[in-house]
Parts: sequence; structure tokens; C-alpha cells
Amino acid sequence: MYTTTYNVAMKKPRMTAEQISRLGRLLWMQYKPSEISDEIGCSVDTIYKSFLPAGCPHERDEHDQIWIVGTEFARWARDRFIRKATKTTMGRDQAYCMRCRRPVDVIEMMVKQVKQNLEMVSGKCALCGASVYRARSGNGQS
Repeated sequence: MYTTTYNVAMKKPRMTAEQISRLGRLLWMQYKPSEISDEIGCSVDTIYKSFLPAGCPHERDEHDQIWIVGTEFARWARDRFIRKATKTTMGRDQAYCMRCRRPVDVIEMMVKQVKQNLEMVSGKCALCGASVYRARSGNGQS
């Protein structure tokens, strides 16, 4: 029932968006791995085989039981599993190509004035030939 995928090529565990949203339920208290797995919705094996080897903050007591502080686990998981968006700057004659996944020069550019200060630019990607589109300000600024 619980799923957490394990990327074999990169040897890095992943969390689903639903599991990441459940991290807010964790309190500043010690949890057993089974309690953490119930709270976030993954299997106990995922905690033992993926998260602990990946550096999840935990402690072992004198009986060799593992204890995880909920807020520290949530902070670690958010830092590790949430992608941070990077802002890309583009030149006036560039657009973002979804196929190349980066800003590219536009060839066969067509500009259509939409409003006084808004233009729609369309054309072809210089690298792969895919159609690219961009809205830009029409007053000479990007």
C-alpha cells in the first residue's frame, strides 16, 4: 500500500509529494522508525534500507533501538527531497525550450503585439527545432 520509489541508478531514495506534505505532522519528539513510517505513509523497510543509510538524523539507545526526532527528520527530508527552482535569465531573442530544458536562441522568430507593453514571441529552437513560445515586455526590456 505504501510506496516510496528507490532510484537504483543514483542510489538515492525519493519521496512522493504526498509524503513530503505529511512531514508537517511530525512533532518535536522521538519516534520509532515504524511510527515515522505510519505518519508519512511509507514502509518501515524504506526507513531502514533507504533513509538511514542516506544520512537520516537518528540516535541509538543502550538497547540498540533507533530513535528519530520528528522535526529533525522533517528538516532533513525537506532539504534532501524538495527541488529548489533555479531562475534562468534569457536574452531578448531567446526562449525556453521544453525539449532541451534550457534557454535557446529563437530562429524564424515571429513577434505579435498583444497589448501596449506585451509581445508574444514564437519560433523554432536553434538546437532541436521544436516550437518555442515566450511572452516578453514590448517596451524594449525582457
